[in-house]
Amino acid sequence: MCCWCRSPTPLRASRLEALMHLTELLHHYGYLTVFIAGLFEGETVLMLGAYGVHEGYLKLVPLIACGAAAAFITDQFYFFLARRKGAQWLAERPLLRARVERVTGFVERHPVATIFAMRFAWGLRIVLPATLGLGRMPGPLYSALNAMAVVLWSTAVVLFGVRLTTWVHGWVGHLRPYEHPLIAGALALALGVALFRQWRARR
Repeated sequence: MCCWCRSPTPLRASRLEALMHLTELLHHYGYLTVFIAGLFEGETVLMLGAYGVHEGYLKLVPLIACGAAAAFITDQFYFFLARRKGAQWLAERPLLRARVERVTGFVERHPVATIFAMRFAWGLRIVLPATLGLGRMPGPLYSALNAMAVVLWSTAVVLFGVRLTTWVHGWVGHLRPYEHPLIAGALALALGVALFRQWRARR
């Protein structure tokens, strides 16, 4: 019997099955996955979604909307948490309080610029909205500006991700044979970053 006619080995069959499951997850639940994971970690999961757009699993505009919605909810949460329980919340987290104190001067001088820049400031995505919540900016104004900022951020990340996928595709060929490690690696990285951010926020 030729090698092409052999039935797949159990190991290869399990890998193919896992690959199909991850691909189906991206195809059928990609937007939900981006939204839920985006509540805790943004860029990694949006880059994974951008790969889905490149491969035809997802659509560009709904992906941008899901990423922006998750980012908006997260930013709103920390803004209003600081506004309502800022003193108590920071008193229990001395390291977070120290980080807030370091950026307060800049945020007070440039509140609007802070809103549009904070999604691109990795490591400060809890500190900056919390600092804004401790300030004098009205909540409705913050919400309106933040809505525009997260759409800008989500659009930039997704478009960059699609372009990056195109570049990588040109270098190494079609990416579908690598879907399993790509998807699994992106999800693992997103989970790791989310856990790290939550650990830092609790200190």
